[in-house]
Amino acid sequence: MEEEVTEIKCDRNEIGRFYKAADRPPIALSVLFGFQQVMVCVSALLTIPLILSNELCPGKDLYDIRVKLISSTFVVSGISTIIQTLFGTRLALLQGTAFAYVPSIQVFMQLPDYICNSTEFDYVPPYQYENKMAIIEGCLMASSVIPMVIGLTGVVGVLTKFIGPITVSPLILLLMLSAVDLCVDRIAKHWVAIVQAVALFATILYLADWKIPIVCIRKKKLHIVRTNIFGQYPYLIAILIAWGFCLLLTIFNLTPKNSAARLDKNETVAVIKHAAWFRIPYPGQFGLPRFHMGLFLAFVISALTSVFESVGDYHTAARVSDERSPPSHAINRGIIAEGFGSFLSGIFGPGVGMTTHTENIGVIGVTRVASRFTMVIAGVFLILLGTFTKIGAILATIPDPLVGGVLASSMAMVGGVAIANLQQIDLKLTRNIAILGFSLMVGMIVPAYFKKEPISTGFFIFCIWFNIVGVEILDQVFKVLLTLPMFVGATIACILDNTVPGATREQRGLRSRGLTHILDADAVDTYSFPNFLMKLIHKFPSLNFLPFIPKEKKTTNRISSVVL
Repeated sequence: MEEEVTEIKCDRNEIGRFYKAADRPPIALSVLFGFQQVMVCVSALLTIPLILSNELCPGKDLYDIRVKLISSTFVVSGISTIIQTLFGTRLALLQGTAFAYVPSIQVFMQLPDYICNSTEFDYVPPYQYENKMAIIEGCLMASSVIPMVIGLTGVVGVLTKFIGPITVSPLILLLMLSAVDLCVDRIAKHWVAIVQAVALFATILYLADWKIPIVCIRKKKLHIVRTNIFGQYPYLIAILIAWGFCLLLTIFNLTPKNSAARLDKNETVAVIKHAAWFRIPYPGQFGLPRFHMGLFLAFVISALTSVFESVGDYHTAARVSDERSPPSHAINRGIIAEGFGSFLSGIFGPGVGMTTHTENIGVIGVTRVASRFTMVIAGVFLILLGTFTKIGAILATIPDPLVGGVLASSMAMVGGVAIANLQQIDLKLTRNIAILGFSLMVGMIVPAYFKKEPISTGFFIFCIWFNIVGVEILDQVFKVLLTLPMFVGATIACILDNTVPGATREQRGLRSRGLTHILDADAVDTYSFPNFLMKLIHKFPSLNFLPFIPKEKKTTNRISSVVL
């Protein structure tokens, strides 16, 4: 046996990643990278089906409905991920269920006609919960048209020209801070989260550069290749270690029956038991879509909120992927892709819209693998998990404390990216520091206040509008917006950054007008379509006027310092 040492050159001071968006790792590594992304998101994807199945109040059919929702969620998430990665922003972005829709559904379910009056032991006629689901699907399909129109008309792309690091950094930091309560709630359920935290931070910080010998076959000979497995698969390793630890606690009864660390809880066992080995979600499985004006308007606000968050996610993903900020046409396509994913969600039945999962962006920052190819494989994995529902149900046994640990570590990386993003602006200017601090403080104070105090718009003078939609719906609109830290903080930062004088575009972290991006002869623009598709588009010059079509420019990820 020969020993062959493979060294991977990596300078810690370099921002570059092992694999950028256009790179394609070897197929074996890509499969592992894709599976790692799935393991990080699978618990988050399961959260919405668990919540929605309870809200539908299906009685004895609870677990049957839950399996259908889980299957549909995985399939739609996988399809949306592939569409977003290949045709949307062209960055490695995993699409999953958006939690922003849940409050709207919960409010809707409190209406007298839809309130739940039964338990999981009661018989409920199928038409009752299927009617609720049909209304949710219809309103979701209708509301998903809004982000698609926004992307098709280029509204978001125009707005992004006024959004720089001073706006994006508070948005990302507030996103991290808003996840603190959720992390605490899940981690506090059991101390096993500490095991995962130790394993995760050990692999990320201390073992990332360790070269582990691996036996492989090359040219019909055995070789020993040394590679840094811990640095490339930290989340996968940490999840498997903690999951195995929970399995031991369960087998040897080292934790109480009702413990959050057990893998044999009644609800998880029931899901596995009732899940079919193979199932393909189909349109109309809950009946023909129906419509409800109040829920539709609430979903529109949820969709707009998701759009606003996604713009920040795109910038974050570009940052951790070592790419230039996404141009307007890429952002427009990304929003279109998310809207189309939400439309598919309405057709097949997950019940909520699709959005970018921020925790998976954090994985890119840790592993330095931003390849589109690996994310497409992750999408294929999700589709397979949705069709082979028994396997997906087994993955559902990942305990909540472990989910909280993954979310916390991912948000930590996202917060670090937000801080690193500030190096693009001039922090010596009092103007910039004041805007950053003020937007962060307002972004925390205003949502905290309106979570405790009711919002009443009865004093507004829009009486005609009130007669159409009702004061209660308008109250709900403001409730959603003013309790969202990312919306409040980023809006304040954007307004101040574009109205307060005293700084040049360079000092604000924006690219100067007239600067161009230089593209080498053999380089490829990350945000453009493949060459064959670009050639086809160029045969129809009229398409270049569409705001979501890549323009024929020499662009790259590096900004030229020469003013043209």
